[in-house]
Amino acid sequence: MMMRRRALDRAIELKEREAVRKRNVTDYFLYFSKHHRVWLKELAVRYKRRGEFPMLPLLILPSYYDDVRDKEVAAFVALLMKEDGEYADIQAMRCLLGDSPWQWFKEREFVSLSVGDTQRERTGGVVNWKIAKLMSRLWEELESMCGAVVDDGLFAIVGGIARLSRCTCFDALTYLVTDCGVGNYFYKLRLLLMVLGTSDGFGVGVWDVEQQSLGCPLADGLRRFIETWFPDYRRVGNVDDAIRLFGFEEECDFLYAYLGYRELQRSNPTGCSLYATRYHSWYSIDSRRKRYRWEEIQPEIPF
Repeated sequence: MMMRRRALDRAIELKEREAVRKRNVTDYFLYFSKHHRVWLKELAVRYKRRGEFPMLPLLILPSYYDDVRDKEVAAFVALLMKEDGEYADIQAMRCLLGDSPWQWFKEREFVSLSVGDTQRERTGGVVNWKIAKLMSRLWEELESMCGAVVDDGLFAIVGGIARLSRCTCFDALTYLVTDCGVGNYFYKLRLLLMVLGTSDGFGVGVWDVEQQSLGCPLADGLRRFIETWFPDYRRVGNVDDAIRLFGFEEECDFLYAYLGYRELQRSNPTGCSLYATRYHSWYSIDSRRKRYRWEEIQPEIPF
């Protein structure tokens, strides 16, 4: 009995020490980086306001259409596409979907992609049977939920599953795309929710998405970007925990800061390298400088 009591006391002590350590690391980061975080937020705002974004299928394909339902179908199809593909791939997929992706979906035209030799061919860099499988999954879920494929659009499925299962829209999407050939789905589903569920930047604001589902899409390189400014973030928690500490009004806006910084690195590699090097030097020795010293080394934002 005494040994178990000691073990419990030890576990409580370790947990308290861990909490204190995390709080100390968090407090140091927040105090040290306050001027840097202001600069990052300004970078994100300017990048969004400029309105020039990467050539990603999830951003471009839905933008060709005005009808909400067309945008939804285009976004789901874009989940299957490679981000490093050619612009010609996006155009090929646009040609497949036609003037109204919703009508293409509603009339089950995707079924023709799953028969004979056609199923092994590719459209927009995607094997046809994968397109047919994902669209068939959505069609069956919509028919099951609504009794027929009505004109309510695909959010009727996502929102319906979220309500019935008492889960988030992200969880509902995860259920829908499971085993349908969507690679890197954790990142892509967050990006889809950002596109359809936010109203600025590249967001089109056609879905009513809860804040919990609007996490920052963890693009390639984003973890290294976090480590540049928060080298010991793992002592606090995971990537999402670290992103929250940067203090963006919307967590997903951190992606704009990352994309903006990538562009700065291309246009001013020397300035960005010097800034990151000086930042690390100051961070490692707890060198807390006044605002004007930060402004002297922060790269100018040209957009």
